[in-house]
This record gives sequence, C-alpha cells and structure tokens, in this order.
Amino acid sequence: MPATDAAAPAPAPAKAARRGRAPRAPFVLLVVGLLCGGLVSLLLLNTVLAQDSFKASQLSDENNRLRQKKEELKNGNMRLEGPGALSKNAANQGQEPDWDRVNVVIPDRSAGGRAAGDGQTPIGQERVPGTGR
Repeated sequence: MPATDAAAPAPAPAKAARRGRAPRAPFVLLVVGLLCGGLVSLLLLNTVLAQDSFKASQLSDENNRLRQKKEELKNGNMRLEGPGALSKNAANQGQEPDWDRVNVVIPDRSAGGRAAGDGQTPIGQERVPGTGR
C-alpha cells in the first residue's frame, strides 16, 4: 500500500500548477500589438516631420529666389540713377544742359557761419598738428 499512497498525490500538484499558469497567447498578442502600434506611430511621426522639412526647404528656396530678385531690382535702379542714364533720359525727353548758367553753391554766412575753407575743418574731422590740414 505504500506505493499507491505515493502515486496518488502526484497528479494533484501537476493539476494545481496548470491552474496557476496564465495562458501565453493573450500576453504574446498584447506584446506584438504594442510593438506594432509603436512602429506605426513612429512611422506616422517620421512622415509628418518629413513633410514639414520638405515645406521648410521649399520656403527657404523661395526666400533665396526673392532675395536674388530684390538684388537684381536694386542694381537696375542704381543703373537708372547713374549720371549716364540720367543724361540719356533727359536727352530723350528733350532737355538739354544750360551751359550759359552756372550753379554755384554759396555758404550761408549771415549767422556768423563760415565755410570749411575758412580755417575750419569739416564736421567729424580733426586737425592734424603739423600738417596744415
């Protein structure tokens, strides 16, 4: 009889161990689902960032193009304001230089002012001793 007593308790612990163990399939599915969700969210985040980067690149290119156009227009205006272009435009409009009249700028000396040639130095310049200037 002692052999039967030892054999009877053996199946009970195996059954109890099986009841305490949780099934693996739902846990594995949960882990796989979380990994797939994280992968999809990273893919979406990367796509959104790439779109923003593409738009920033387009805006930067447009800024460079507009800056170049501004410089071209500025250079064109400077060419039109030059003496040669002004003379040519005046001649096209029928204007001619008046060689009989001379325009001389005379400094205002009524308030005790003096011209820079009267011993004064121009504003912002200092006299250098010993040079006569």
